[in-house]
Amino acid sequence: MRSSGRILLAVVLAAWQPLTFASTAGRALATIGFRGWLAAIELAIAGAIAAVSVAAAWSLWTRAPHAVPLARIAVVASAARSVQSLYWTRLPSDVVPGTERVFAAGAIAHAAIWLVFLWWESRSDDRT
Repeated sequence: MRSSGRILLAVVLAAWQPLTFASTAGRALATIGFRGWLAAIELAIAGAIAAVSVAAAWSLWTRAPHAVPLARIAVVASAARSVQSLYWTRLPSDVVPGTERVFAAGAIAHAAIWLVFLWWESRSDDRT
């Protein structure tokens, strides 16, 4: 039986970064030549993080043996991408100046909560 926490994390991982990537790519592709090669690299990395997030979501959903480690990687990469996009980006951003710290703290806290959950899940899996 799947835990409700695993299902919720799978939904978050399957939706958050892929939708963020789609939104960013939709706004940036028309101006990628103007934004330069750093924007193209940043967009490619965002796409890779979205792909890892979807793979982790599917692994959690199917209870694959590698689900928890892959989910940890996806959570950390998503948090790093969120913080990076607040402070340095060549891509379009809708962040109001002066709110970066609040959003960064939220992204880090969100990731920390999921990492604690994954640690707890892996311990409970080891005991069963």
